[in-house]
Amino acid sequence: QAAPFFSSSSTHKQHQAHTPEKFADHGSEPINRAEKEEEEQEKQEEVYETEEELKKRILTAALEFIPEHGWSVEAIAAGAETLGLSTASAGIFTNGAGELVLHFVSQCNAQLVQLLEEQQRQVQLGQAGPKEKAEFLRDALQTRLRMLAPYMDSWPQALSTLLLPHNVPSSLKCLSTLVDDLWYYAGDRSTDMRWYSRRLALTAVYSTTELVMVQDSSPDFQDTWMFLDSRIQDMMNGACMAERVRSTGESAVQGIMGAAITVSRPADWLPV
Repeated sequence: QAAPFFSSSSTHKQHQAHTPEKFADHGSEPINRAEKEEEEQEKQEEVYETEEELKKRILTAALEFIPEHGWSVEAIAAGAETLGLSTASAGIFTNGAGELVLHFVSQCNAQLVQLLEEQQRQVQLGQAGPKEKAEFLRDALQTRLRMLAPYMDSWPQALSTLLLPHNVPSSLKCLSTLVDDLWYYAGDRSTDMRWYSRRLALTAVYSTTELVMVQDSSPDFQDTWMFLDSRIQDMMNGACMAERVRSTGESAVQGIMGAAITVSRPADWLPV
């Protein structure tokens, strides 16, 4: 457990004498001593925020400044300033931009899980009908990818940051968690080799669709959703699954590398 980063109240407690209970005239109820003592104790209890919690607050605030500063330490410093902290607070982020991108990815994944849990609850209560796996996966992936839309102009920079060697392990962990959650809420309970093949296939579908989205200039990313629907159908049909997973995985890596290159030449990065 992380150590406290700062305290918002003094740890010293004042010893106060208890006053006797007082009764109001005309048979009124006595003042509730237990309730008063509980309130006093709550005031005296130390309230603190861990460093990890503080970092999450700063990173969340920094997202507002991505359009202006990109995925950078400058955005983190601006976010800290909105919380009333010194811009020097950005110094607690040893991985800078990498932590900002990974925080956003994790936040999006968590938001998606909340939505999927709510959908599952509605189905269990009979308030909504269950979806076929293909429809469920398509809709869930589209929901997740739409979370990138507000930051699409700078998303190639984010992808290149995720591809840096020291960020790759955390990036892959986020991606595998996303894919595992998607299959779980889709109802997959397989324990054989299909468990692996399905996750590899969906990882490839997400990665390639993300790259298509980065280059998509169609209204409301219509071309991206058509591509996604086609890839989901291919995956569910199982046509040449092993070869498709291999080739799509290679394309994903090459595409991310291409996205990284375009960051250094933003003026040339235009949809064809």
